[in-house]
Amino acid sequence: MTATQATAETTRRGLTDPERAAKILADIPAEPLDTQRRMNYFVTPRGKRLSEYEILSVYAQPNPDWISGGLDWGDWTQKFHGGRPSWGNESTELRTTDWYRHRDPHRRWHAPYVKDKAEEWRYTERFLEAYSAEGAVRSIDPYWRDEILNKYWGAFLFNEYGLFNAHSSVMRDCLSDVIRQTAGCASFDKIDIAQMIQLERNFLAKIVPGFPESTEAPKKVWLTDPVYRGARTTVEEVWQGIQDWNEILWSVHAVYDAIFGQFVRRDFFGRLAAAYGDTLTTFFVAQAQTYYQINKGGIQDLYLHCLANDPEFSGLNRRWLGAWTAKWLEGTVEAMRDFMGIYTKVASIPGVTDKAAVQETVINVLSDWKEDYANAIDFSIDIQKTAAYIVSNLK
Repeated sequence: MTATQATAETTRRGLTDPERAAKILADIPAEPLDTQRRMNYFVTPRGKRLSEYEILSVYAQPNPDWISGGLDWGDWTQKFHGGRPSWGNESTELRTTDWYRHRDPHRRWHAPYVKDKAEEWRYTERFLEAYSAEGAVRSIDPYWRDEILNKYWGAFLFNEYGLFNAHSSVMRDCLSDVIRQTAGCASFDKIDIAQMIQLERNFLAKIVPGFPESTEAPKKVWLTDPVYRGARTTVEEVWQGIQDWNEILWSVHAVYDAIFGQFVRRDFFGRLAAAYGDTLTTFFVAQAQTYYQINKGGIQDLYLHCLANDPEFSGLNRRWLGAWTAKWLEGTVEAMRDFMGIYTKVASIPGVTDKAAVQETVINVLSDWKEDYANAIDFSIDIQKTAAYIVSNLK
């Protein structure tokens, strides 16, 4: 036997050695050691089986076991100054048995969100090309275009930009990855609306000689005009004055934007644009309203389906949601009342801009809000009285 042959014979391992292979087979247990063969078995599906959204979203971030629903052990050595942990239950007044119960009904996460935005830009580009080629801008009333769209629609982008920034601390402090995704997509939708408003102004500047694309005039309106006084005060307070991340999300999406934002986008600019021959603004308003409806589903699931009906803390959470609603409804109503001043700057259109028509529109907005949010937490509002107060200064 050569040295090479001897080495080969004495160093056989595993299946190349019949005796060793037989021993391995004999030691294999008759039953599997682990009978759980389902991917992400630790995630509770909302439906019959896990969706791709749940598989790729739930428990994607570190989640210490002292966060309700968390699965990891212990904590991290890194702390904020003063000993504040990376994530802490003290960041919100609300409580739950499981911060990971929430599911976005539209199942938005990074990949589908980016895909949707790319598709939206492609059809926006096609629309603008056709709009320009047809000379459709000639149908827009010059006063509406230069005074209202340029200044007051332009100023509204600062409203949306402020609400976007209000989400920054939410993204850092919220206690689960599914909530972070919902809040992140909602915040990006807000900055997207602001960018669309400026995109419209940039587009008009390219096809209308002398139309300004600078934000200087809209910014001045936002900062100084009484029409946006209440809105500016509320947005600044939401952005800078709240520590509780749940209060931020609730006040922005379930109170302020659900009333003031809806009225401004849909019932003022969206409705009056048609009366002034403006089909350009209605295109962008339609996109903004799509975002609103998508985010409404996520906010309702988080607060109304999960937290307001938590098996242990529903009573506590409902009291806090009611208190926050009362707090931010007051500022929202004042923002609406101040915004009524814009009707002095547009033409009198029977059935559209007269006091009775505006009050009816305000009633519709408040009724929608009551059905979407207030009823679910047993919050009481006198819609007729509130609407009458909002339009009380209209002639």
